Amino acid sequence: MNRRFAQADYFIENHDYSRKELINKDISLLSWNIQKKNKDLLWDSEFKILIEKYTPEIILLQECQFQKGLENILHFEHYGFIFAPNFWDTFKDRHSGVLTASTANHQCVSVIRSHAYEPLIKVPKIFLSTTYAIENENKELLVLNIHAINFVGFWKFISQIQQLEYSIRSHEGPVILSGDFNTWSRKRTQMLNNILTACGLEKVEFRQEHEKNIKKFLFHHLDHIYYRGLEIIVPAEAIKTKSSDHNPLLVKFKLAL
Repeated sequence: MNRRFAQADYFIENHDYSRKELINKDISLLSWNIQKKNKDLLWDSEFKILIEKYTPEIILLQECQFQKGLENILHFEHYGFIFAPNFWDTFKDRHSGVLTASTANHQCVSVIRSHAYEPLIKVPKIFLSTTYAIENENKELLVLNIHAINFVGFWKFISQIQQLEYSIRSHEGPVILSGDFNTWSRKRTQMLNNILTACGLEKVEFRQEHEKNIKKFLFHHLDHIYYRGLEIIVPAEAIKTKSSDHNPLLVKFKLAL
């Protein structure tokens, strides 16, 4: 009997980038687990409103879903993107994974798969790594977009976080790490924070009126933003939406002095 879910070993890129480099004082980020709703009209409307209002330079989406064929991939005005699926639903011919979009073209890109497989669909989870040049600077920004592994034991979860750690420690410049970490327990959250703090990363904090909008499970936040070598210049927001069970996170950085 054929398996319904198959591991995807490729990524798809749209090259409609509008510049070669990020602007130092406008490193703005939108991160959102969209619950496979990117073909939903309500999601499309909410997403367009967010883009028009906040004009993020970098967009990190988790749980994107596309049917086979480039004509079905999202088209962003002024943005190029990389879509990295972690699995293919062979019954519905749909591909699900993470997508990183940006106004600036990337310098390098890599897809890192977890060592462990999620038990139900028997495929690994991934994170997408991209680097960007910054205007008038000799530093490159590393951006990591993750949908962390779930439904596995604690140490299999930590194994993927250690893969993140290796990527971060291998990069000397500024870092943004964001996504859905599936940190639904205190133990997972604490270990994640301990590992990333040891890598020099700080966690983006949200004011109470926005923190309440961040997705929780078992009283623990699942979505986070971490950073290194940057300063927050516009306070972080979590915007309430209707199309996904997660809400988008937004923040704006500049390079730290």
